[in-house]
This record gives sequence, structure tokens and C-alpha cells, in this order.
Amino acid sequence: MAPLMGRILFLVPARGGSVRVPGKNLRLVGGIPLVGRAVRVARAAAAALPGGPHRVVCSTDDPAVGAAARAWGAEVLDRPVALATADATSLDVALHALDALAAGGSGFDTLVLLQPTSPLLEPADVVACVERHRGHGGAPVTSVVAGHPASWHRGMAVDGVLEAVADASGRDVRLAGACYVVAPGDLRSARTFLPPGRALGHVIPASRAVDVDEEEDLVAAEAILAARPVRPLPLAGRAIGTGPVFVIAEAGVNHNGDPELARRLVDAVATAGADAVKFQTFDPAALAAVGAPTAEYQRRAGAGAADQRDLLAALALPAEAWAGLQAHALARGLVFLSTPFDDGSAALLEGLGVPAFKVGSGELTNLPFIARLARRGRPLLISTGMADMVEVAAAVDTVAADGDVPLALFHCVSSYPAQPADANLRAIETLRRAFGVPVGWSDHTPGIEMPLAAVAMGARLVEKHVTLDRDLPGPDHRASLEPDELAAMVRAIRSIEAAMGTGIKAPVPAEADVARVARRSLHWARALDAGRLVDDGDIAILRPGTGLAPARLVDVVGRRTLRAVAAGDAVAAGDVEGLA
Repeated sequence: MAPLMGRILFLVPARGGSVRVPGKNLRLVGGIPLVGRAVRVARAAAAALPGGPHRVVCSTDDPAVGAAARAWGAEVLDRPVALATADATSLDVALHALDALAAGGSGFDTLVLLQPTSPLLEPADVVACVERHRGHGGAPVTSVVAGHPASWHRGMAVDGVLEAVADASGRDVRLAGACYVVAPGDLRSARTFLPPGRALGHVIPASRAVDVDEEEDLVAAEAILAARPVRPLPLAGRAIGTGPVFVIAEAGVNHNGDPELARRLVDAVATAGADAVKFQTFDPAALAAVGAPTAEYQRRAGAGAADQRDLLAALALPAEAWAGLQAHALARGLVFLSTPFDDGSAALLEGLGVPAFKVGSGELTNLPFIARLARRGRPLLISTGMADMVEVAAAVDTVAADGDVPLALFHCVSSYPAQPADANLRAIETLRRAFGVPVGWSDHTPGIEMPLAAVAMGARLVEKHVTLDRDLPGPDHRASLEPDELAAMVRAIRSIEAAMGTGIKAPVPAEADVARVARRSLHWARALDAGRLVDDGDIAILRPGTGLAPARLVDVVGRRTLRAVAAGDAVAAGDVEGLA
């Protein structure tokens, strides 16, 4: 039978109440509310599937849940009071949604029910369920988890086996409770998502099948995200995210439009030991409208122009300078990067063969531009200043849909200078868990403390502005490090990342000498003849720790000596019966 290619309703049922997990559908996993995670998965699956146009709808009785669902891109359908109780079933909610949308003139060939209580489900899981549904003549499909082979359970009473779901693996399967795919007419007539003998199962990994019914399920979901390895970003022969912290010195526009000053910045960065030097490439006319104002920090810095386009024109390097500047950086052993702000600048940098594009925080919401950059096929480094998680996710999803190039994110606070109290460095881990990519810290705070703390918090990239002299005119000099400060930051980062270690608590070889003199062991408090019964008074616990450990005291007391022992000697295993 030819596959069905009609319209799909992706329905996310998200009630406001919950008995065991208060406010459940608004609780965060990886920094994203459960309802938002379900909507995001639905939108990605809808974009990947043919047919349509498809719709993503959240059915809820709660205004806060509805607001969150809208923020993440869903339409919201208010459900009646009768369907807002714990007794209301998913079948009742689904039929209400189908009827309400049909009354508005919308019909669908397929219904996909996505439970927000399964926060680790991925779009590929949903797409696979829909494709199995379409490939088997519209048979109902649900996500399942496969356990041990059925033969392992001989002689056992196994509860929870989903006999209605066919699985060819030979293993027992259990409902994952995450995704159900059914034809609306089939649902109306059978009045179940899983008609006996007809439903098919699509196996998803147990790691993506967490079902949030209790508080500990949220903890389990976070633990799984924390353990998930990131997708490394290849950059100039390095794997960002798995190797050493990648340090980018942001020369930016601190050359003041002077190619020679730009070369001197490259030299300073190389001497300081950073991994990369980064500039900014732009066409003022393609970046700012005539009369666009400058930022307050730029005016405070005495940048010299109230009109943004005029300021940018004074800071732009000539097009012919870029090739020589890149060659100089490469000759000094640096990775050469720049942030393009328009398509022409991106094309110029692409022509130079830059290994990645940096996307500034101001462009995070410029999704058409991000899509065009992604289609150029180079890795992207995206800063997230001024953004919330909805905006970050939109940029990440745009990259995934338009080339799926390797990606790294920078947590960033777009204030100049940024205050340490605003740094929120814990967001570094939040972004890593949410998106599974390397995450760095783009720093605008004074000094070097925040970059060092960010590395300790897990940042895999660090970006910091550099200038030859903070007293130079221009918008960014005062928020930049001078060369000796940059060098100190790089040295400190290397020390900190070396200090992070493996996390396994174990002594290091350097402690062995101290352990011998600082720890105690069992010593003979008095001389004893062979055959004497040892009591507590015969033993002292003294330094050095070269004899039996103090914990062995209970093994020594109550036994007889095998030989004469001298007062002050360390107790040896051969001194006492039964210890040799």
C-alpha cells in the first residue's frame, strides 16, 4: 500500500494539575519545561515529515501551561472543565481536540499524541513511529521499550508485558507512554490507541523512555542528560568539547580600522598563548540603518559617533586586508576566526577558508541569516547573550534543519562591562544538557575571574576581548584585557583544566611521601614475649603509617604473639597468629 501523506495533528495534552508532581508540565528538564520539550519535539518531527500542512496543538486547562506552549511554538486549545480532572483520559482529550478542530474546518489523516511527561523523547523517535504507521497501512503505533528476551522469563510471572504490541525482536516490550500514532477514524471507532492484535510498537532506547510520574523521575531525566556526551565540534584539527579548553581572543574591532594595529593584536594574542584570534567582518550599510543609534556603553567609551552606521564605518577593515591578516595569524600558529554580520562578509570569509563562523549574540534571533550560514557547511559558534531558552532553541533547531553542521554555544551576558552577579554561570551546564553540544563562556566582565570560574563550571570554550591599550579610543577597549592580562588568563585556564582531574577519589603519587609520615599505624606499646595474649594496652596508634592500619586493631587484640616484639616497633602481620 502506498504510504499515507496527509495532514498530521501533533497533540500535546498538558493538564495544569498533578497529584504527585505539582506543576509538572511546567517543571524544567535541561532548562526547558516539560510542555516546551514536547512541543519542540513535535515541531521538529512535523518539519521532517512530508504531507501537511501539519499542526502542533497543546490541549490544556491551565493558562500558564498554555503560555509556555505558545512560547515554544504550539497552538493552544482550551479544554473544558470536565477534561481537566485526573480522571480524564488521553482518549477523551484526543477526541475533544479532533472534534474542536473539525468544527473549525480542520481535518487530519493522522493523530500523533505526545506526552510531555516523556521529556527525553527525540524527534527521530516520533518520525519513526509515523513512518511505521504509514508503512503498515495506517496501523496504530506506539513507542515501546524492549527488555530481556522472553525466554529469560520462563517460570516467572511477568507483569506489564504489552501483548497487544507486536515486536519482531523476540524481547518483551513495555509501553514507553511517550508517543501514540493513530488514524482519527480508527481512534473513534476502536476508542483506544492500542486495539488488540493490531497495534505495532516502535522500540526506543530506555534512556529516552523516562516517564515523569514522581519527583525522582525528574532527577533521573537530568542525570541522563548530564551523562550524555556532547557532539564534538571539529575545528582546525581539534575536537572542541572533548579536548582542552579552546581559548579565543576577541580582537573584534579593537584595531580601530587600522590593518597594522590588527596585525599587532594578532602578535599579542599569539604571545599570550591563546588558541585563536577572532575579528568582526561587516558591511556597515548591510548591518545598520541610517540613523541607528549607538549603545550607551559605546557612547560612554567615547567611540565618537552617535550614529551606528558611522561608527561601524570607522571601525571596518578594508576588504583587501583580510587575506593578509589571516595569513599572519596562521603563521603565528593561531586559528583565524571572524564574525560575519551579513552575507557578503560571510562569502568573503568563506573564500578565505575559515574553519568556522562565529555568530554574535545580536544575530541569535536572525534565523534566516543563521540558516544561510549553516547551509555554507561550516561549524557555527553561536553566542546567546540577551536570549532565553526559547530563542536559543530556535537557533539550534534552525541549524539542525539547514545543514545540521557542528555547533557550539556560548553563554554570554551582553552588558559592557557585565557584572559578576549577572554571570549566571550555571547556565553553561543548562545549555549543555539541553542541546548536547559544547558550551563556552563569552566574557564581558572585568578581569579574568569569571572566565576561570566558567572553566571550573564546565565551559569548553572561552572568549575574551583583547586590546593593546585600554585607553585607546573605541567602543570595546575598556572592556578588554591587555596582552599581559590575556597571558595570565590563558595560564590560569590551563592550570584549572589540569586541576579538574577525573573525578575519581584516589591518592596521587605525590601524596605517598606525606602518607608515610602523616598517617598512623599500629605499634607495640610494650615489649612482649612470644605466646602472649594481646590486649588493648599492648597497642599504641602512632606515626609513621608503615605498619598495620589502625582499622586492623580488632584483628590484633585477643590473639597471641608468634614471636617476641619490642616496644615502639610497628606491628607486622607476622607478629601475631592468624595475620600472616
